[in-house]
Amino acid sequence: MTKWILVVIVALAGTASAQGSAADLRKTCTDAMNADPTFAKDIVRITGHNVDADTVKAWCSDQDTLAAHQDAQYHVEKNERHVIYAYAAMWLVAAGFVVFLWRRQVALRAEIARLRADLDAAAKDSK
Repeated sequence: MTKWILVVIVALAGTASAQGSAADLRKTCTDAMNADPTFAKDIVRITGHNVDADTVKAWCSDQDTLAAHQDAQYHVEKNERHVIYAYAAMWLVAAGFVVFLWRRQVALRAEIARLRADLDAAAKDSK
């Protein structure tokens, strides 16, 4: 019986997507799920979660939860603090890398000067 309900939901979803909005589609699906009392139990059985059927129905029809998730998504998208922290971290890494390269360049120049001095000393000794 569950398979037939899923077929009906898919068929309704196909016609609803052509005719209505996402909210209408959600309402159609929720109504179809709530029409069959065993549907919620089948969801629990199929997914293997340890949740009772009433909780599943509450999840399916709870508009407050949906609104809270959408609000949280909006705040994550619009939160600029993490972007500022990310840019600051990248600038610190870039500045650290430049300082590392500068110090390495100074050390290499000092080593080249030492090697030239050793080469000049060795050239004078061989004459």
